[in-house]
Amino acid sequence: MNAPAPDLSVIQGSKGTTGNSAKNSAAEAYLASVRDDIEGHFGVNHLFLNRIATVPFSRHDYRVFGENHYPLVCMFTSYLERLLIRAPDSEAKLWLAKVLVDEYGEGSRGEDHATVYAQFMVAAGSKMISVEKSEDGVKVINNPDYHVPQAALDFINEHRRIVNEEPFLVGLGAVGPGHEWSIPKMFDAIIPGLRTAGFKDDEIEYFLLHCEQDIDHGTWLAEALMKYPTTEEARQQIRRGALLSLEARARFWDGVQNAIVKFRQPRPKCPHHRARIGVVVRPGPE
Repeated sequence: MNAPAPDLSVIQGSKGTTGNSAKNSAAEAYLASVRDDIEGHFGVNHLFLNRIATVPFSRHDYRVFGENHYPLVCMFTSYLERLLIRAPDSEAKLWLAKVLVDEYGEGSRGEDHATVYAQFMVAAGSKMISVEKSEDGVKVINNPDYHVPQAALDFINEHRRIVNEEPFLVGLGAVGPGHEWSIPKMFDAIIPGLRTAGFKDDEIEYFLLHCEQDIDHGTWLAEALMKYPTTEEARQQIRRGALLSLEARARFWDGVQNAIVKFRQPRPKCPHHRARIGVVVRPGPE
């Protein structure tokens, strides 16, 4: 399905100087309200995140976490690349390109973020991928038996839909505020748990790096977004994109939490016992 062309009348404001100060103040107030919505959203404050910040999880738990999260890391650049093609002006393209440069490896020794994340997975004991280091760099080898978990697949498919089928500003809201303003807060909960589990800083470089880079990304994003929320339609589109992304994120954390519970409590081998556990008791008619 071809993506609809962006409505330039919606996202391009007047180039005149009269009233610019008032427009900027209104845009700043709007963006601040979006940031508040994001920081208070359930997807950013999920119970799972609260648990891993305060309750010790094992390295094996984080292996399951990583195998679910890794596909999201691998796919993020594809959302930005799609929006870069659809961007209606050079300012939007510039922000997307600057973030892509970081994602491709600027600031991480030329290693893209998926490669950096793969090294965390190996440290956690995952057999789904392996890493080979040489003088030429780091090579990631995927295990052919690895399949993208359903929670990750659902998240990826929703974001593919957003950046391809929704208006440009909805897509920008999803990968911009929906990611860059939410990830630092979520990672602030994840990093203490990783350290409690015994990971060294070089093993969790991906998470530490993102907390640093997303400060810059968030600043660039705020600058890029200043020109867009000039109409009610544009404001609704940006906010809608951010919320669509966060709702998908909440469902993803549900899936990760369930995967860890399933790993900790595997189904017993005894068929009789398994059948008893599988019984669902439903209330009778009142």
